Amino acid sequence: MSLKLISRGVLTVALAAGIASAQLLNSKSMDVVRVEKVGFSAGRIDSLTQALALQQFQGKKVSDETMAQVRFAVIDNLVGQELVRLECKKQGIKVPAARVDSLATLFKKQFPSEDVFQKQLKQSGQTMAQFREKLEDQLKSEELLKKKVPYPKDPTEEEMKAYWTLNKSKVPVNDSISGVRIYIKTKGKSAQDVSDTKDMLKGMAAQLRSQIRAKKVPFTYAVQLFAQQAVQNSDDPNAKKTGGAMLTTLKGNGAAFEKAVAKLNVGDISDVYNDKDGVAIFMLTGKNDGKFESYRNQIDTGLRMQAEQERQMKLKAYLDELAKVYKVQYLDKKYTPPQAIGGK
Repeated sequence: MSLKLISRGVLTVALAAGIASAQLLNSKSMDVVRVEKVGFSAGRIDSLTQALALQQFQGKKVSDETMAQVRFAVIDNLVGQELVRLECKKQGIKVPAARVDSLATLFKKQFPSEDVFQKQLKQSGQTMAQFREKLEDQLKSEELLKKKVPYPKDPTEEEMKAYWTLNKSKVPVNDSISGVRIYIKTKGKSAQDVSDTKDMLKGMAAQLRSQIRAKKVPFTYAVQLFAQQAVQNSDDPNAKKTGGAMLTTLKGNGAAFEKAVAKLNVGDISDVYNDKDGVAIFMLTGKNDGKFESYRNQIDTGLRMQAEQERQMKLKAYLDELAKVYKVQYLDKKYTPPQAIGGK
């Protein structure tokens, strides 16, 4: 299960959702889940579910089954947050006001202006004091979870090589490569326009290279950033659907492509090269040559995902223990997740 407690993403949804007050007799206002004296109504859960689905799926139509999974994730978050909040209160955990100030400032930067933030805050029915209290609860929760369910450490070189030794026999070896291309048409443009286009691509590549080398972004996120640039800037008609993704061979796209890509390692970005009626840059994301270095990023990502899954299991077990201390009630089958926190 996916359970990311006290995340800023959830806080964003909680602030942005804004739940209108319902009539007392409206079933949507009735509690369907309770943790001690704190109740969560169907209306609140449904509103957060809609907002989270909109955020995650970018307005695309979502099946009833998927919406149910989103709803269960919302419920897990709400129940988990409240259990952790109660335990923080019991343990008397405190955080400096300066940390709350810093997080509030970071959160506000997600909005175009202070006025927009204040308007959104008002629509959510919160005061600034209540908003700060939620941020403080988040920071306290993070302190508790650091001790009880710490985040996994980065995979070591030894762990990565051990994983490779166990699995390298399963890897197919062939001449295929994968990557992301950003292509710009230059046919009919002036020499100056072509030069400016090349400079733009050089700058784009240099910026992302520096972030990767400084380890400011993980590999998977770097690929996403490059693909976003392809969607926004590439003249390839398929780029908006594919994000510029390509599965090809080294010799499958002409001599200029082969020369630009031949010496790249996985994760590298090529220099600008000539393409059909244009110029391009290419990020190599996969190479099936059977060498450890070509699979390093995949191994790193895989080990991180495995470690996070193990952490999520430990987190669920810890929350189940808290649910033995603090009473959790699920009052409606529709709002009872499979393997619910504190469930029988």
